[in-house]
Amino acid sequence: MAISMIDKAKGHFSQKAIEKAALMLRKGDDRQLASLFRAIASIAPARYHRETFKQLSDMVLQNDPFVGVVRRIALELNPHCLSKFIQNLVVNFMVLGRGIRDKKEKEYNVHLPNFMVISPTMKCNLHCKGCYAAEYDTSNELTFGELDKLLTDAKELGMYFFTFSGGEAFFRNDLLDLWEKHDDCYFQVYTNGTLLDDTMVQRLVDLGNVMPMISVEGSRELTDLRRGQGIYDKVIAAYRRLNEAGVMFGFSATYTRNTADYMSSDEFIKTMIDRGCKIGWFFQYVPIGENPDLTYMSTPKQRSMLHKKVEEWRHSGEFPIFIGDFWNDGPYVDGCMAAGERYWHVISDGSVEPCVFAPFAVDNIREKSLVEIAGSPFFTYIRNQLPYDGDDNLLRPCMILDHPEVLRDAVKKFGARPCHEGLEKILSGSIPRALDEYAREMKEIYDPLWKHGEKEKYLKSLEKEDKKEWLERMNLPAGSRR
Repeated sequence: MAISMIDKAKGHFSQKAIEKAALMLRKGDDRQLASLFRAIASIAPARYHRETFKQLSDMVLQNDPFVGVVRRIALELNPHCLSKFIQNLVVNFMVLGRGIRDKKEKEYNVHLPNFMVISPTMKCNLHCKGCYAAEYDTSNELTFGELDKLLTDAKELGMYFFTFSGGEAFFRNDLLDLWEKHDDCYFQVYTNGTLLDDTMVQRLVDLGNVMPMISVEGSRELTDLRRGQGIYDKVIAAYRRLNEAGVMFGFSATYTRNTADYMSSDEFIKTMIDRGCKIGWFFQYVPIGENPDLTYMSTPKQRSMLHKKVEEWRHSGEFPIFIGDFWNDGPYVDGCMAAGERYWHVISDGSVEPCVFAPFAVDNIREKSLVEIAGSPFFTYIRNQLPYDGDDNLLRPCMILDHPEVLRDAVKKFGARPCHEGLEKILSGSIPRALDEYAREMKEIYDPLWKHGEKEKYLKSLEKEDKKEWLERMNLPAGSRR
């Protein structure tokens, strides 16, 4: 009988070996960290991961700025949390999952996502201005059995990383049992942080495979203005508990016209690092959900300012934190990730949206298998448009903000149903006109950047990867992908 990829990995990375590696990393030995990356590279089935982990090994020995956050993770995490981080996120998801997906894609002749976002409930104890999820029906929930099956089926297809959102995920105590049952996976959980008391944090320590991302709007004033009086202090208290317990965690920030100046300041990032965050996500405000407000959106100039600052933080060596900029980081993920290109969003009634910010659906996990959903005409059509409009500028990857006609056309062509009330506003009227103008202004700002350096940097990054299709795609018109 052939030895499975997972079994091979277990031979290289037994629990004992992982614990030993974690112990060595906590001693701050860069040679051991470099050796760990080399070991992971040796079992990686994809050239991309082999080259990436070899490069990481070299970066450690060369004291590259990126290594600062890796050292923080190694030194600050609880030993059990560090072991789970290495085994579940790095080995199972980043390396082995890719090999399984490659095989399953050939078997089923369909493109499969890397991961999925799951919102098992839309109930929440806060009422934040402009929340994208505020208009969903809170009576719908995915059962424990449905979630268990969803994760089991996803793992069969090579998915070992899942983002849980909502609603407030920690309203569902049974999710802790779900995450414990699937202890070979890694779970990122977006949360407002108000339910992360000492008891909950201790449970997260015991699990080791859950990484909370706590929402913050920048300063105390800005956070309380959007989320409610006293919420900032509760967020900071949650950061403190998680940091003292050695749990992997980070921040989630919605970048708006009001928060842009502070969120793009060194002071904000230094504060998040000082509070213990090792990862941070920036999201643009999208005018969907409750009372969509165009004046709440960051301006195109503010968005480009964030892109500039994030790149500065990454290369300065003074900010040891992993930062993800969900819109501006298009070149790092080959553009738009929606519709199963890299992920999709399963909501509380089982509907599957192409993206958290594109709340329309044709398919439902209660009616179709994950393979059927991956190959659905709706999702396939969206993926086939990449890069959207035949425009290869991956700094403008989004079918909602940068190419809004793509979402409108796909919804109309396939009769995709809105997943909550009020979504007609994003399809017709003043909001679509404003989004078209926003996209035009974004193009004026980002096209010169793309043509004078950013594109060349992206194409160079593809040379070491198994991405022949993307090299071809960058020179083909929209809709030419199989």
